[in-house]
Amino acid sequence: MAKHKNARLRLFGLLWLAGMAGVMSLGLLPLPLLPEGAPPAAVVRLLVLVQPTVLVSAAVLIGVLLTPQLGLMTPGAEALAVGRSWPKAMVPQLLPGVLGGLISGALMTAIALLSRPLLPPAYGAAEPTPLLVRFLYGGITEEILIRWGLMTLLLWLGWRFGQQRQGKPQTRWVVVAIAVSSLVFAMAHLPAAIALELPLTPPLLGFLLIQNSLFAGVAGYLFWRYGLETAMIAHLTVHAVLALVG
Repeated sequence: MAKHKNARLRLFGLLWLAGMAGVMSLGLLPLPLLPEGAPPAAVVRLLVLVQPTVLVSAAVLIGVLLTPQLGLMTPGAEALAVGRSWPKAMVPQLLPGVLGGLISGALMTAIALLSRPLLPPAYGAAEPTPLLVRFLYGGITEEILIRWGLMTLLLWLGWRFGQQRQGKPQTRWVVVAIAVSSLVFAMAHLPAAIALELPLTPPLLGFLLIQNSLFAGVAGYLFWRYGLETAMIAHLTVHAVLALVG
């Protein structure tokens, strides 16, 4: 029992550190113009990190507590936590993760090209998010928040109250968990557009929701079938594809 508890504590620590790497990368984002009398920029930057730190901590804890009951996993991190071979645990996740990312990246690029004439000019002229933030926060932290935390919680609720903890989670609850967490993931990108003072026209709103929901559905499926790192690999691959095509 103690050995199992220590493994879960180590798993919490590993995932928390991975998520916090992305949170700390948010310090690379430019601050908006501060009003007169506002706290110093260093204090504002520190305050900006508080909310994502709390969310990462909660998401990691939820996943560590609930995933064993649902058959969800993070093979690489779990291998590290118990002293097994990390590369061996990661090998089965590489191909589905890269393929999922390449397919999603291609579809997202196609959607962007088709939507370009409908989007406001300010969207194309907006300063891009630093690549390191996209990789660390987008590729790792967002997967911990949305898949490991939120999707796990939603699936657990369906399994707990929809089938009274009987057997494995039914596919319908998996679909609901993926769909709802995908919508939340897409909507979470709207505040960034607002912060950039972009006009949320119906085409831009639809573009952001459709494009991000599409990838989130793929990432949710990969997490369910293969593990958290597979979704992370797909997310990192998507950002690499989008960076290459500009």
